[in-house]
Amino acid sequence: MKTESSSEITKAAIINATGELAAEMGFSSVSTRTAAQRANANIGSIHYHFGGKDGLFKAVVQEAVAGCMQMNYFEAIDRLDDHSDRETLARVLRLIVADEIQNIFQSGRPQWQFRVIYQLMQRNDHLFDLAREQMLEPEVAAMGRFFKLIDPAMDQNAIFLHIILLKMPIYAHVDYIHAIQKMMGVDRYSAEYLKRMEDMLVTQAQRLLNLPEF
Repeated sequence: MKTESSSEITKAAIINATGELAAEMGFSSVSTRTAAQRANANIGSIHYHFGGKDGLFKAVVQEAVAGCMQMNYFEAIDRLDDHSDRETLARVLRLIVADEIQNIFQSGRPQWQFRVIYQLMQRNDHLFDLAREQMLEPEVAAMGRFFKLIDPAMDQNAIFLHIILLKMPIYAHVDYIHAIQKMMGVDRYSAEYLKRMEDMLVTQAQRLLNLPEF
């Protein structure tokens, strides 16, 4: 079994530390010094591995984006065609929601990866452009194809609205996790709560799209 070298471990620790800081404060408030301190690394390691702050931030974005794109539903959508029946489309709709919830809350991935995406959505620079190219555009293209199979007359505005209605409640649960959990009096979302979220979002979407309910 291949083991990571100390150099690879240091690199990963710096990315993770920087991601945590960016999730907490935003990229603009993160310095290479604070990132190195959080990672228990020498500041020179950042220049060695990433060439500087910009390269480090790009590595953090790519790490977060790569994790967010690990979705089974992309393959499920690829397998659909114009002959896919309404029951199949309804089942893929559930897969989309369940996949998002599992990936964010039940995969064991660091929460900073999702909160960094939220931070990126507030920016208008090359970091946002990187996320748009590697995550947003492929996601919207796949979801757009899916919704077009449900309703060929659906325009782009309607597609965006359906994506937002379907996914934003999930994203809000991680973007505002501390406030929501504090109001609920819990320190994590239970499996029962996440399943209820899935069922509510799926049922709402299936009814809006006139799909069979599963």
